[in-house]
Formats: sequence, C-alpha cells, structure tokens
Amino acid sequence: MKSLADLYRHHQGKVSDKWSLYLQEYDRLFSPYRTRPIDFLEIGIQNGGSLEIWSKYFPNATSLIGCDINRQCEGLRYQDPRIKVVIGDVNTDTCEDAILASAKAFDLILDDGSHTSTDIVRSFVRYFRHLKDGGTFVVEDMHCSYWQGFEGGLFDFTSSMSFFKLLADVINQEHWGVPKTAEQLLSAVAERYRVEFDDEVLRHVHSVTFLNSMCVIEKQSPEKNVLGARIIAGQTEAVVQGHHPLHDGQNSAPDQSGSLLSKNYEDLREKIEMLEHEKKAAEQANTLLRQSKETVEHEKRLLQQSKEGLERDKTSLQEQIKALLNSNSWRITKPLRTLSNWLK
Repeated sequence: MKSLADLYRHHQGKVSDKWSLYLQEYDRLFSPYRTRPIDFLEIGIQNGGSLEIWSKYFPNATSLIGCDINRQCEGLRYQDPRIKVVIGDVNTDTCEDAILASAKAFDLILDDGSHTSTDIVRSFVRYFRHLKDGGTFVVEDMHCSYWQGFEGGLFDFTSSMSFFKLLADVINQEHWGVPKTAEQLLSAVAERYRVEFDDEVLRHVHSVTFLNSMCVIEKQSPEKNVLGARIIAGQTEAVVQGHHPLHDGQNSAPDQSGSLLSKNYEDLREKIEMLEHEKKAAEQANTLLRQSKETVEHEKRLLQQSKEGLERDKTSLQEQIKALLNSNSWRITKPLRTLSNWLK
C-alpha cells in the first residue's frame, strides 16, 4: 500500500495542506487502521483535498466525515459516497447532531480546525466521548498554542498545550496521593473555556503523546489505563531479596496531602486570578493616566492660546497708545494736561 507521503506526492485533485512531519507520523499512527472498516472525522477541511486522500489511504473506511465552518465548503463535491461534508461550527449541538447522523462513533478524529485554544479544548471535550475505545484523537498545529493571536503563550497555564499536558497527570491520577479529582485538576481550564469535564470520560484517556506541533491522545477502556498488579518473575535474588511476597500486589500512593508541591495547582489558580485582576487594574490605571495626560495636554493648549491672546491684546494696546501719543489731539491738549497736573 502507498504511504501517505506518496499519496500526497501524486495527488491531482482538491488541494490539501499538511506539514511533512505529519505525513511521516500518520503512517506510523494510522497503520493499524488502514485495512479496517473505520469511521473517520476531520475537523477543518479547507479546500477538501485531505478527504480525497484519506479515502485512498483508508480503502475500507465506512465513513469519512469532514466538518468546516466556511460555508463555501458546501460547494465541494466528491465521487466517493463515503465522504460527507458538514457545514457549521463543530462546537455547537446542531453541528454535532449532523456529524453523528453519519456515524455514531469514530475510530479516528483529526482536529485541523481554527487552532485557537478555545476551539481545541471545546472540540476535545465534545468529541472525545464519541471516540471508540481503541481509537485515536489527533490535534494538529499545536504550535499555535504558543501564540497570543491563538489564545496562547509559552507560560499560559490554561492554553490548549497546557491542557493536554494536564491530561498526562490525569492518566497518573492513582499516584497523586491527594484527594483531588480530575475535574478539580482541570477546573481552571473548564472555567476559562466554559466546558465541563466528566471524570468517567477522562478515565478512558490511555496515553497523551506530543510531537512537534502535534498531540496524539489514545482512548482505551478504563481497566486498561491503570498500573495493574505487580508481576514478579524468576527465583534467584542474589542482590535484593524479598520480591516474591510482592507478586500480584497493587500500587499504593503515599499520602501527599501535606506536600506543598502537591498543592501548587490550587495556589496557581489563585495566582492566575490575582494576575488577571492586577492586569485589569493596570489597564484601568493606564487608561486613567492616558486620560489625565490628554486633559493636561488640552489645558496646556488652552493656556498657550490664552497666552497668545494676551500677547496680541498687549501688542494691540501698545499700538493704540503709540498712535494716541503721536496724534494731533494729544499735542493740542498738552497745555491743558499740564495745567491740570499743576492745579492738582
């Protein structure tokens, strides 16, 4: 079977835009699904070329669903009857219903949508529950989560990248040693993006893998996501003794409720809220400062105008006095003024 890179190299139909790393990794990630009758969902299809290529890559796929908010995608036409296009905001109930009308659950979900943290988190919360156990959820172009224009940043603790990092902690919840649920861990993310996390759904997260600009989340039934029993094999203990009684034992996390480092997330949320408050206060102070500066500049202009007016009045008065002193009437009345001053 042709590799995905080969299919892209020889594709002549509708345009598709993927980074070269993705093509390499998809051959590895998707190879177990290639010959199976899978249901596939791609969020964000742009010119629609990827659906044509996926139809060749998955020859036995049952359905290939593409969703895009751009209404111009309504004009896309495909000869393959397995391909269906849904138009609308994927994070609405209406669009979700339209997608599920074609397939009730999916083996593969690929998010190549807006790349904003809001849409990425909301899409995962909405559609991971519709991923079959044994399925894979892939988010592309995660580099956008480091950019302010896509609601992110390197130290944004609630960006989409940070959210998926927290999912790695969710997988290891049995080792936390603190009485905290996954929902509580993700509360700051839930508050920012106005979503609700379900502990039962989160228990199906089997693995979270990061590649350059990609996040891959695998789903399995909860019993496959725990550490399980301890297995001791062999008879000879020449270095460290005492293993055999541990066979078939279960892991037990020590109590970490007194650890400051295990409480940091709650403190972090408070710090985030405090920083947001300080940011708003600073913005208000800057606004007031700018308004005060504008007022001072306005008053300064008014004062300058008054000064210039006074200078004009002074000049005009001096000219009038000079004209009076040089007038004939002033010279003729001079004896009278002299007599008046003498009488005074």
